[in-house]
Amino acid sequence: LARAERDGKPLSLLMIDLDHFKELNDEYGHAGGDEVLQWLGDLLRAKLRPGDIACRYGGEEFIVLMPTAPVDAALARAQDIRTAFTQLVRTASQDRFTGVTLSAGLAVFPEDATSANELRRCADTALYAAKRAGRDRVLVYGAQMAAGLQ
Repeated sequence: LARAERDGKPLSLLMIDLDHFKELNDEYGHAGGDEVLQWLGDLLRAKLRPGDIACRYGGEEFIVLMPTAPVDAALARAQDIRTAFTQLVRTASQDRFTGVTLSAGLAVFPEDATSANELRRCADTALYAAKRAGRDRVLVYGAQMAAGLQ
């Protein structure tokens, strides 16, 4: 964040959560869940730029930091990850795990937040709006969410 501020560049934060992950674990056990988490990790490694940072945030949640990525580029990358994940799960599981999809929320410094905690909170707000809107989507934090309208 300090580097983005110093350089006058954006920093996009993507918060990802796997939809219906508990049901996957309940039906196929933790081995099935671990396999899907590994697929997502491999996909993130393949889809992100060398300077991007992906971390497991907890359980089935991941955070992706995209330094210098403006909202349009970060959203395009997030949508690409979401659609590729859906296809990967269907193909790799031979259609056994079709209910597992990916929801994500995107927030960008400095447009949405000026501190790390605030940026994470904004991305989390967008993520939960994506969940409420039906899952399997990426939403960008914006003025409507900031006003509590989403």
